[in-house]
Amino acid sequence: MTDDRPRFERLSPLDVGNLRVEDRGVPMHVAALAVLDGAPLRDAAGRLRLAAIREHVARRTRRAPRLRQRLHRPPPGAGPPVWVDDPHFDISCHVRTRALPAPGDEATLLRTCAELDEPRLDRSRPLWEMWLLTHRDDGTIALLLRLHHVVADGIAALELFGALLDTAATTPDEDPRPVPTPVPPPSVRALVRDNLHRRPGAAWRWLRAVRPTVAARRAALRVRQLRSLARQGRAPRVSFDGPVGPHRRLSLVRCDLAEVRRVAHAHGATVNDVVLAAVAAGARRLLAARGELDPDLILKASVAASLRTADDRSPGNRVGILLVPLPVGPGSVAARVAAVARETARLKREPPLQPGGRLLQRWTVQVMRRQRLVNLFVSNLVGPPVPLYFAGARVRELFQVGVVQGNVGVAVGVLSYAGRLNVDVVADADLVPDVDEFAGGIVDGLAELGVAAVGGPPRR
Repeated sequence: MTDDRPRFERLSPLDVGNLRVEDRGVPMHVAALAVLDGAPLRDAAGRLRLAAIREHVARRTRRAPRLRQRLHRPPPGAGPPVWVDDPHFDISCHVRTRALPAPGDEATLLRTCAELDEPRLDRSRPLWEMWLLTHRDDGTIALLLRLHHVVADGIAALELFGALLDTAATTPDEDPRPVPTPVPPPSVRALVRDNLHRRPGAAWRWLRAVRPTVAARRAALRVRQLRSLARQGRAPRVSFDGPVGPHRRLSLVRCDLAEVRRVAHAHGATVNDVVLAAVAAGARRLLAARGELDPDLILKASVAASLRTADDRSPGNRVGILLVPLPVGPGSVAARVAAVARETARLKREPPLQPGGRLLQRWTVQVMRRQRLVNLFVSNLVGPPVPLYFAGARVRELFQVGVVQGNVGVAVGVLSYAGRLNVDVVADADLVPDVDEFAGGIVDGLAELGVAAVGGPPRR
């Protein structure tokens, strides 16, 4: 007997929590910044081929249907929000352009990206937008892609972005996929029925979860995690932690991935351990410049950890966190690498922390502006190992741009791409107007380990 019950793509409890955070005034989107060769994107007169680019992106959204869908909020009793096709999908609302003001250098680019990345995405449309930024001083064109966190976590975002990119400069003009015909939103009756059908499955999963053996294992894990949090104690108070406002500052660091791997291997550590030690060096330089460096200071970093299996590239979020202590007192960066490697090895023996049920999520939203668990956010993603192309233009550089929220004023996003390790530091503009001090400390920390920054220290 076939099961013809309707099934709709609903938001997970974690994603509903992300919307709840945004409802309290904190934008919940992630972003990517790419630097592209400019010539293939311009016509003979030097103008941006915007119509052709929009047509290219519109065709490629057939490979990623989520980019043509919007959120639909059912009435009470009909379950969580559901993804539906946007019947009025208009690529011009999602692919836009802006000319950078003079002088068009990297500092100007980053200020413009910070400004464009501040507003919330319009929930009445598919939750993404792309900005093409022209008038760079070096002739390149920058691309800023903004994507809501409920659409994808970091790995899934790379998959969606990858639908717009190619591994060669020349690709077939036609996509074999037909233009999708939007499916009308489901009726309230269908959503209520679907929600009722989901409840027995949810109840069954709950019953399985509370079986004595399963419940005992989960309870033991929670106890171990709580004990670990208790041993770590509260995160210290530092000047870059405080209620986050609406404005951002950005700074970039670039280095050679092979050099970072060599250093990691020499210290019996991972690339992520070296990154975290460099982040600690960044925090140390910032605090030293502010005259508040304590020799015994240990910061707490919330480090994103993927919960996906190797072949899981579905949209949505599958992420936990590791709370990693970062020593910023005296001592060499090599000693910090060793200390971080010991901690991450210990933390990886247990599953990452995950947001709990609805009540815990609501509590988290309430206290996030005064929490004392973490001082900064870190995300490190493995990106494409080979050069990619957008509408025939080579992608020279690719960065992930994270979010700051609550009372955490600094976030570090790391992304490997085509042999480079690219680091973006995003900070609250009022708490950390001196974000380049932090980025400069990352450069100093890597240099102490024998890894030179590509292109020199961050521009001021």
